[in-house]
Amino acid sequence: MTPEGPAPREHTRPRALVLPTAQLTSAAIHDVSASDLGPDASHTLSLRLLGPPSVSFEGEPVRLSPGATTLCAYLALAPPEGRPRSVAAAHLFEDCSERLARRRLNTALWRLRCEVRAGTGLEIVGCDSLRTVALNPDVRVTTDATRFQELIELVLRVPPTDLDEADVARLRSAVSLRRGQLVETCQDHWVLDTRCRIDTLYLAALDHLIQYYGARRDVPAITAYGERALELEPLREDLHRHLIWAFGNAGRLDLAERQFERCRAVLLEELGVEPMPETVATYARLRAGAGSRSMALAPLIAEFERARRDVGRLAAAMDRALDQLRGMS
Repeated sequence: MTPEGPAPREHTRPRALVLPTAQLTSAAIHDVSASDLGPDASHTLSLRLLGPPSVSFEGEPVRLSPGATTLCAYLALAPPEGRPRSVAAAHLFEDCSERLARRRLNTALWRLRCEVRAGTGLEIVGCDSLRTVALNPDVRVTTDATRFQELIELVLRVPPTDLDEADVARLRSAVSLRRGQLVETCQDHWVLDTRCRIDTLYLAALDHLIQYYGARRDVPAITAYGERALELEPLREDLHRHLIWAFGNAGRLDLAERQFERCRAVLLEELGVEPMPETVATYARLRAGAGSRSMALAPLIAEFERARRDVGRLAAAMDRALDQLRGMS
């Protein structure tokens, strides 16, 4: 954010009454509309922060500059009481001196007020303190990030095998909200911890859905949620393992084998390691029909894979030695 010009003088006004934040209700399973961000969303300022950030009011987009949009997202993700101005200035303008950062923050707040007021008539920034910065508590603001966390956190306490239809609907609704990483256009330090926490919740929700649909042998759902999970975190071996089990349980040993090979390939390429014994054992049990021989097969398969890798390395070393000998002759 690089606002230009001097900061306008702050004006104070009577302290606003603090209204309780309304609780958000369940969303539709698939696409997200204004109604998915809570009751009476048409009378609120709605922020979409999971992906490229955007703002809407009464169902219509509010055109804000990139800097104002980022500042609005920052304030929406702050604690209800806001943040000290010194902290906000350091977060948003970390490459500036303290004095310059505070001036730029004042300018940015003024621009945010002007842009939101022009588009909605709302006074978005609270003005009851010269020490803190926060959203105006009289303005009802909803965000998909808050909604996402509310939908997921309680459900994740339930084991995947014990989920009911309402739990699954909440998880599906939550993962549909995520269109990208939190405030995708911003790479400042202030957003990284919250982004990581939301990504962790997202992966946990997808993992629950993979296991739930694996138990119900729903191959299209297993595939869809598995691809979304691995797109974000391709090195999460537990996700690969759960997909191997889910495909196998659905009777698709071909897909289970392909998933095992995919897991093995990405681990070797990125980390130089073989799959863990638990992953090999899961695959071995499927191949053996979960019979009594499966436990004995698992270490044998792992040993075979290690031997095959060693043979490949020896062959490559021999080829290099032969090339050197030919070069000396």
